[in-house]
Amino acid sequence: MKYSAFTQARAACSYFFAGPGLVYGMFTSRMPALSMQTGANEAQIGLILLCFGVSGMVALAISVWLIDRFTSRTVLRISAPLLCLALPLVGMASSPLQLGLACVATGLSMGFVDVSMNTQAIQIERAFFRPCVSMMHASYSIGGVLGSLAGALFAGLGASTFINFICVLALYFSLYPLAFQHMQADEAIPSGTAQTSSTRLPLFVLLCGALSTIAYSAEGSVAEWGSLLLFSVKGANEFTAALVFGSFCTSMVIGRLAGDRLRCACGDFPLLFSGSVLAFTGMLTVLLSPWPVLCLFGYALMGLGLAPLAPIFFSRAGNTPGITPGKASAIVSFMGYSGVLVFPPSLGWLAHTSGLGTALFIIPVLCALLAAGAFPFRGGEKPGTCGEQ
Repeated sequence: MKYSAFTQARAACSYFFAGPGLVYGMFTSRMPALSMQTGANEAQIGLILLCFGVSGMVALAISVWLIDRFTSRTVLRISAPLLCLALPLVGMASSPLQLGLACVATGLSMGFVDVSMNTQAIQIERAFFRPCVSMMHASYSIGGVLGSLAGALFAGLGASTFINFICVLALYFSLYPLAFQHMQADEAIPSGTAQTSSTRLPLFVLLCGALSTIAYSAEGSVAEWGSLLLFSVKGANEFTAALVFGSFCTSMVIGRLAGDRLRCACGDFPLLFSGSVLAFTGMLTVLLSPWPVLCLFGYALMGLGLAPLAPIFFSRAGNTPGITPGKASAIVSFMGYSGVLVFPPSLGWLAHTSGLGTALFIIPVLCALLAAGAFPFRGGEKPGTCGEQ
């Protein structure tokens, strides 16, 4: 009976993780169409993505306060429908200004959903004593794959971005009432523990947050510039360019579905180090290859390498002594998502001056930093529960 409750809770939380991935996958895969639809150049796209990032960071910071007072369940209940309403506004934009305003609304909604769904995942692990963070992040990647494929399909059919977004999100939202009833109530945190953890942050948690920032920055570069790289630099058509985020997320799904069990079998350090090296190799393949199909393979290799990283950072931070899991999750979420929301837009200005192909050479450097950052994880304990999930 308890396993059945765990299965229902995990499936419900997976649904909410899939939502932002679905939105992000459609948004990024249709970026060439949005650019042509609004007449925005590379510098304007960079500014628009910065608006998206700043609004998301504001929401991430506010979410910690809201969840503390109203629970993650309540915040998720409100923010998930708002996210489904915000993206169609992006599809309705006809100018760079309108696109920027719509991206602000989308960024705010996504920020609220991101923190509350990660808090829910931690609550599920604590309630049922079973690891599931990697599975949750796999659900996000599945959403990204479906969003990218939907974007490619609608682009191939010549459909507008608005029709694309509204049709897919209406289907997704139809399952919302069923999923929400299986969400977890937040555990009460003793006031003494919360006060101690809020005044002294363990350095290891900050390290997890910093590495999460780097990992999400690398992921964000694929999502927001990968399709444009193939379209404008490698000479791919819009259909092929729209498959970038899908190929990247497909490999991430494979890696994250196996992530919890691989941690039990191998430990954290081998996964972190080898994953970083694999991501480094994949991005170099993308940058040095003149063939769009080989670039897709490189992005898939990069996704496979990055797949286990973020779940490990969340899990290890949440189990660090001296801080509550909820507080640790909020810190890693804020630092990590600040990377994915702020770093990719900054590439717009660099791409405008030096070219997109040159600007993206910074990504292998980030992967090298992740490999170096894996060494403090040597000797860490493996997750305790590695049975059937």
